[in-house]
Amino acid sequence: MQNQPEEERGTYIVDGKPERIYTVDENSGALLNLEPREKLHLVKTSKRHAAVIGMILRRDKKFLVQWRASKKLGGNRLDVSATTHVRAGETYESALQRSFRNELSIIVDVPLRHAFDFRYEEELGEHKENEYCKVFFGSYDGEYEANPDEIESVKFMSLRELKEYVEKNSPSATKWLRETVRRIDESMLVSS
Repeated sequence: MQNQPEEERGTYIVDGKPERIYTVDENSGALLNLEPREKLHLVKTSKRHAAVIGMILRRDKKFLVQWRASKKLGGNRLDVSATTHVRAGETYESALQRSFRNELSIIVDVPLRHAFDFRYEEELGEHKENEYCKVFFGSYDGEYEANPDEIESVKFMSLRELKEYVEKNSPSATKWLRETVRRIDESMLVSS
C-alpha cells in the first residue's frame, strides 16, 4: 500500500519520501510549517506539532478503542479509536478520515463532532510526543477491519469503563488516551 507510512530505520516514508507533518501555533493549534516527522519526534529536536484524535462513539454509547500494535511508538497499550498527524494538504478532519481508513478500513466518511483540544508531552526513550491534539467524536456503527500493522485488537467500552480502566491501569493506556478520557464527561455524549 503505497500511501501508507512505513517505518524504516526511524524514518516514516509516505509516497516514497520522508513524511512531513505540521508544526502548530502553541495556543490555537493553527497549522504552521511542514517539518520531517522523524525530527519532530526526537527529544533533542521536538517541536509542538499537529495531531488529531478520533473517538468512535456507537449508538449504544460505547467507544471503539484499540490495543495499539507493539511496534508503534507508544505501542502495546490501550488507545483511542484512531489517531494521526496532519500532513501537507490536509485539515485536522481530513487527516482523521485518512486515519479511520488506514487503521480501521472504514471506507465512508465518519460524521465528526469536535469535542475539545489539548496539548501534551511524553518522552518515550529517545523519542518524544509533543502534540497539539484536536479531539473529535465520530458517530459510526458500521463495519470495520483492524489493520494489524496498527492495531492488535479492538474493544468497545462505555465512558465509565474507560475512566475506570485509565484510573486503575494508567501505564497500560497511551498518554493521549488518558488525556482524552479525563476530559470527556457524560454531557458530551449527547449528539448536537
